[in-house]
Amino acid sequence: MSWREEIRADKAAAAAQQLAATKLDAEERRADRVAAAEQKRVDAEAKMKRKRAASADRAKRTTARRAARSAWVRAHLMDLLFVPVIVVPAVLAWTAMADYGHTVFGPVGVLLPLFSEAAMWAFAMAVTMAVRAGKPTGWLKAGVWLFAAVAGLLNYVHGAATPGGAAAGVVMATVSVGGVLVHQLVTAGPARPRRTKAERAAARLTRLTQKRTDAVRRAAVRQAVAELAEDGTARLVFRPGLVTITHHGLARRTRLVEAVVPGLAPVDEVDPIGDSLADEIALYLSELPVGNTRNTPGTAQTEPVPAAIAKRVPGLLARVRAAIDAGKLPAHPTRKDVQRLLRCRAEVAVAVTHALNADEDGNGQEVSA
Repeated sequence: MSWREEIRADKAAAAAQQLAATKLDAEERRADRVAAAEQKRVDAEAKMKRKRAASADRAKRTTARRAARSAWVRAHLMDLLFVPVIVVPAVLAWTAMADYGHTVFGPVGVLLPLFSEAAMWAFAMAVTMAVRAGKPTGWLKAGVWLFAAVAGLLNYVHGAATPGGAAAGVVMATVSVGGVLVHQLVTAGPARPRRTKAERAAARLTRLTQKRTDAVRRAAVRQAVAELAEDGTARLVFRPGLVTITHHGLARRTRLVEAVVPGLAPVDEVDPIGDSLADEIALYLSELPVGNTRNTPGTAQTEPVPAAIAKRVPGLLARVRAAIDAGKLPAHPTRKDVQRLLRCRAEVAVAVTHALNADEDGNGQEVSA
């Protein structure tokens, strides 16, 4: 190959290489443009999403604020209705007291409402906050009405000194305390849910139960005996048992009397001292001859049974006989057997047992008072 052909071949190769390089550059630039366009599109979509998210978040916050405002308005609708009734009298009284203070004390007298009106409203606001916090409000309410009286008096004096006279004083005093009066009526009472009929009935029964319990305890204290120790100290001793309340005398003082409730065993039933005493009484009565309870010279007589027990003996005796016939008691029950059946006091069981034994002996003893 001649040198001319080599030159032409080199030029052709160089041209082909340059053409390939140009095509490669063009493809790379085209790919870069495509990538840039795609990135721009992705960025635009991301930006649009952020805008939409931000807009949705703003709309959500706006809706939440509107809902909160609406809920607050609904919850405080009654308070809002009274705002003009509270604010307008307060403004009128404040300006009137400032003018009156300027007249009395000079320029510094414009501070007079800070003593009358401001003190009254400070106590009123403190009452509201204490009510919501569940704290006592007694002294705070006393402060409200004390300074309301002061403000009313000052406004009356101011009004009475004007050409309107006493009528103007009454109007200014009423306006002065009217706002705080409405405020206390609306906000000073604790908000309590309305109770149902069943809850009101239960509360009423609870109050009655507590009232009767207190009455029983007071009567028990009045009738209690004192146990005096060697060192001079004393303690009250109460007689346990089933009791009820009665009223005696013109003063209608309450007293406790023994009561028998069917199905309830009295405390005396398990008292060993009472049982022992009842056994001795029963033994004593069993050793006495049975006869008329009237006093007859030369005859032994039984001790008369108290009237309160004697009235109950016939009915209780019938119950004991029915229990013997039914096999619940032995043919000759003891005093304890009778007491367990009747659930009565030991003295009553003794009287019933003695009457039962007298009937069995055929003596026909009567239990009398």
